[in-house]
Amino acid sequence: MSVDEVTITLACLTTQSTESLNVSLSSTKLSELCEFAVALLGLPSSDNIILTKNGKRLYQNNNNVAGQNEESISSVGIANGDLIVVMMSHHSNAGTSASAATPPNVSAASSSGLDFSSLLGASNGNSNSNSTPALAATETNRNTTNSNSNSGGLTFNLPPAQMSMFNQTIPVQFDKMTLDDCIERNSNPACFIKILLSPTHPNLIKELNYHSPILADKLKAAHKISPQHAVNIWREQMQKNAMNSTLTKTLSNKEEEVMTQKLRSNPMDEEANAYFGNKIREQNVDAQYRQMMEEFPEGMGKVLMLYIDTEVNGHKIEAFVDSGAQSTIMSSACAERCGLLHLLDTRFEGTAVGVGTGKILGRVHVAEMKVKGFGHIFPCTITIMDSEKGLGDKNMDFLLGLDMLRRHKCNIVLGRNILQFCVGDEKLETPFLHEKDLSEAKGGTMGFDPEKSNKEIEKMMQDQHEKNDGKAGGKDDSAMEE
Repeated sequence: MSVDEVTITLACLTTQSTESLNVSLSSTKLSELCEFAVALLGLPSSDNIILTKNGKRLYQNNNNVAGQNEESISSVGIANGDLIVVMMSHHSNAGTSASAATPPNVSAASSSGLDFSSLLGASNGNSNSNSTPALAATETNRNTTNSNSNSGGLTFNLPPAQMSMFNQTIPVQFDKMTLDDCIERNSNPACFIKILLSPTHPNLIKELNYHSPILADKLKAAHKISPQHAVNIWREQMQKNAMNSTLTKTLSNKEEEVMTQKLRSNPMDEEANAYFGNKIREQNVDAQYRQMMEEFPEGMGKVLMLYIDTEVNGHKIEAFVDSGAQSTIMSSACAERCGLLHLLDTRFEGTAVGVGTGKILGRVHVAEMKVKGFGHIFPCTITIMDSEKGLGDKNMDFLLGLDMLRRHKCNIVLGRNILQFCVGDEKLETPFLHEKDLSEAKGGTMGFDPEKSNKEIEKMMQDQHEKNDGKAGGKDDSAMEE
């Protein structure tokens, strides 16, 4: 961080929200800081926003003070680590702005609180005549209960509950807390790091490693050096996220304001109608997404294809059950392993046409197939396709198609996860294979190595990160040459 860059915290007592961000002392204007506050703290508008520090008003937007909007934040004494309280006033007159700016649940108190006399325009104890009735009553009460006070205006104390969000010292933790819970309840980076890397909650670092393995590795490596080093890295990450969020929200708000103005000027404006039409569409899609996640979240999961354990000519094969395939198909490599190529009738060679095309080498008219769980032999007619130019999926050895499913009067019973064969009056059932029974090539988890998979993901993300840095560096070099 350069000397010109500082970290400040914006806080709104009305919305009870805070955000930390990095700003430039020389180039960040007071009006821009107001826009940041609106975007970060979720305020409705930047009109009549009041910024205060230690009870002193630094700036009020739209207060008709010439040139103040263009002043830098350094001109009003903002420095690194400052807490800036953001309040809203519904009146442009500074003499009455405090009634709207006063946060909820604040009451008259001792001189150790915030002094709002500058906002009320009160220079002495006789300011009641220029105040609203409610404010006059408040000051009368103050003068009655604290006649020895020499303060010229009203004095307020921040509620103790509000201070905890700025000065958290004790980590908040509970059993089975998630990473989101930990981030939300531990705004102090030191508290967050203490819980994140605690052996009491090993799931937290695993969850962070899943979402951002590079950041998780940085925090673990930094913590080995010193806990404070890890705290600094997390604080920088929070500041970057806050800045990105600020820029995104500010740009989005500006664009919506422009489009709203266009629509008011011309209700038939194509660009504005397209903008709000797309916004409505996105809201509808998001509503459907939330409904889906609440009512049937399994829709986001991976669908496992239907496989059964079989033996063809005495060789064990996992058969893919596909009622959408017209014929039962086997790859030439699998047919060779099963010893079926010497029975191949090449008079049936040709080209298969469907989603793709493939070369048909011929047909085996009768092959013995057994199904795991019972000893009955099911005769099958199998079309042999070239392994190189046949089945689109190289891992698909044997596909049990509709022709054999019909011949053996099969029923696919998904409710019980079985395939049912009818032999005379008898019904034979075999279960579909679970993920643990199938290799990764067929969508299963057999042989899956999570450590290896995590390393591959980390390497991919690291390569992408270095690639992005390279592009950014190239652009900077080009700009410098120009």
